[in-house]
Amino acid sequence: MLAQFIYRLRRSPIIPALILATLVLSAIFAPWVAPYPPVKVDLANAMLPPFFQSGGSTAHLLGTDKVGRDILSRVIYGGRVSLLLAGYVLLIGGTLGTVLGLVSGYMRGKADAIIQRGVEAILSLPTIMVALVFVFVLGQSFISVVLILCPFIAARFARMVRGDALHIRNMGYVALARVAGASHTRIIFRHILPNVAGTLIVIATLEVGALILVESSLSFLGVGVPPPTPAWGLMVSDGREYLASKYWLTLFPGLAIVATVLAVNWLGDWLRDILDPKRQFL
Repeated sequence: MLAQFIYRLRRSPIIPALILATLVLSAIFAPWVAPYPPVKVDLANAMLPPFFQSGGSTAHLLGTDKVGRDILSRVIYGGRVSLLLAGYVLLIGGTLGTVLGLVSGYMRGKADAIIQRGVEAILSLPTIMVALVFVFVLGQSFISVVLILCPFIAARFARMVRGDALHIRNMGYVALARVAGASHTRIIFRHILPNVAGTLIVIATLEVGALILVESSLSFLGVGVPPPTPAWGLMVSDGREYLASKYWLTLFPGLAIVATVLAVNWLGDWLRDILDPKRQFL
């Protein structure tokens, strides 16, 4: 019974959808949901514990940091930063990778060889190390992080889309389109692209979690989104020296990262099962 319950729970999108809906709505309506501005300093109330702990206050439900900034407000605004970054990277890198993957899989030959060698070169690089180097060159900013992560996302999209395009290019309706005189551009975007939409949805969903983790790692290392902008990784980094005594500084942003990544990956697994006919009977 327990195994059956876990199996059904894993295949249900309700819990991850609720978590992500809460995150998205709180990020969109952060100015109205957050009790305080995320960068508001209040030294008189610095290092307050959460409300459920002795010395805590309902005025700051999750406590405050070393300069009195409200943790709950910063967690809410940190979700906005993470979602915006993931959205920009997926929009730019995902679009570029999709086009390259379609061209590579359909055209084959020299175009395929050149694109795939570039993809392999990018995927062989360690993301964090490359990001550290480029941040020192470009400077620490939100835009720098987006530009650094776009090539890695583009390479992942290109690799996955190419596999589907290789299969679809040999389908009968594609051959009929060639015989009818359709151009390569029309075939790629009218006949092949709609049939890789399922793959794109799954990749995009799973990559959101990976992007949030990378952004949090970069912020933790001090080369991500610059302070005082609230970012979950930066909040964890700020609280690590107080971890033994002021656990809430790192616990709540850490929980936000874990919950978001797990929810996104869970939803991505569900979408993969739904959109891949070969997995529906497993």
